Amino acid sequence: MKKYMVLLLIPFFTASLNALPIQDRTMNKESVKALAKSLGIEDDDIVRATQKKWLRKAKERWEVLELPSSEKEIVLTWAKKENIFDAWKPSRHSYDTALILGATTSRMKKRLAYLVKLWNEGVSFKEVVWLTGERPLDGRVDHVHLRAKTEAEGAKLLWDEESIPEGMRALPVTFVSAPMKNEQGVRKRPNTGDTIEAWVSTVKANTSALFISDQPFCGYQFAVVNTSMPASVDFDLAGEAFDPEAHPAAASITLDTVARWIYQESLK
Repeated sequence: MKKYMVLLLIPFFTASLNALPIQDRTMNKESVKALAKSLGIEDDDIVRATQKKWLRKAKERWEVLELPSSEKEIVLTWAKKENIFDAWKPSRHSYDTALILGATTSRMKKRLAYLVKLWNEGVSFKEVVWLTGERPLDGRVDHVHLRAKTEAEGAKLLWDEESIPEGMRALPVTFVSAPMKNEQGVRKRPNTGDTIEAWVSTVKANTSALFISDQPFCGYQFAVVNTSMPASVDFDLAGEAFDPEAHPAAASITLDTVARWIYQESLK
C-alpha cells in the first residue's frame, strides 16, 4: 500500500516544481501551420520552418522591411483573427511587483503609460522594476538619445519625467541593467531573457509579478518569462494593443514574433 501511495504522489510533487503562469497564453500551433501553408510553407516541423523562413534578417526590429502587399494582407488578416494585436489585461487586481520589460525608449514610454493606466483602473503593486540593459541608444528609435547613453539610463529618465500618479510615484523603484554580451567576438545587446534572469537572482520566494509589454510582443515575451520563472513566482503579463496600420513593417514583425513565440514555447 505504501508503495502505491508514493507512486501517486510523484506526479503531484513533480508538477509543484514547475512555475505556473496565472493565465494560459499559449499559441495555437495548428493555426500557425495554416498561416504557413497559406504563405507556401509545407513542413510538418512548424518550429523549424518558421525559424528558417520568418525570423528577421535585420539586426533590429526597427530595421525590418515590410512583406509584399499580397503576403502582408494574409498575415495581418490572420493576426487579427487570432487576436495577436489585442491588448492583454491582467487577471488580478493586486501583485507584489510590476515589471516593465526593456525596449526602445519610445516603446518603454508606451509600456510605462500602460502600467499607469492599469494603476488608475485599480490594479495595485508594491514596487516597480525596470528590466533593461546596457544597449547603446539609437537615435532612430530612442527619443532621449541626446540625454542618455544606454537603455537603462533612458528608463531612469522616463521614470523621472513622465506623468505618474502620486501613489505610484511613491513606490520603491529598481532598475535592473543586464550587461552587453560578447558572442564570438561580436558585441550583442542583452535580450528579454537576460534581463529576466538578472532579476530572478534577487527575487524573494512566493512573489506575484505583473510583467508589462505591448503588442505584438506579448505572446513571445510571455513564453520567455514562462521558461525563466522559478516555482516561487506567480506571474502575469499585460500589454497595450497594437495598430498594424500605424507600423510600416507590421506583417514582417508579426511573423518574426510568432516564430520566436512558438520556438520559446518548445523549450518549456
